[in-house]
Amino acid sequence: MPHIIQFKCRACDGDIAIGAEPAGRATCPGCGNDQEVRVPPTLQTSGVVAICVACGHEDLYVQKDFNRNLGVAIVTAGVIASTYFFNRREPFYAMASLVITAAIDLAVYSIVGLVTVCYSCHAVYRGFDRNLKHEPFDLKKLEKYGGRTPRFGA
Repeated sequence: MPHIIQFKCRACDGDIAIGAEPAGRATCPGCGNDQEVRVPPTLQTSGVVAICVACGHEDLYVQKDFNRNLGVAIVTAGVIASTYFFNRREPFYAMASLVITAAIDLAVYSIVGLVTVCYSCHAVYRGFDRNLKHEPFDLKKLEKYGGRTPRFGA
């Protein structure tokens, strides 16, 4: 999987996606605003994220690269199917639909890989190796940063 870094433009909140190549600036495709990024050469050679290239913060977390909308759609379909069968007084099929829904959700969840996410600017790093210093999401750390406060140039 190629290295992809996705983050939001500070001017228009548009999505910016760059590779791991060292570059000083990234241009927003939506508004044309140039934004400073600092991609260290070690990121490309080691494939491990140590600091956020979009904002400079060092606190990042890992999570599954699971599309939340897809997960909600799978669960919603299972609940609707279960409700349908319960209304028809067929509890076996109602429970079976919930079990099948859980199995599908688990299968999709186990197939997807991990991404690294910045607590401050919520930049997402796909295709990089996991940094063992980065733990799963912690709400206290998110509250500490409050989001979108860059350490270097705005």
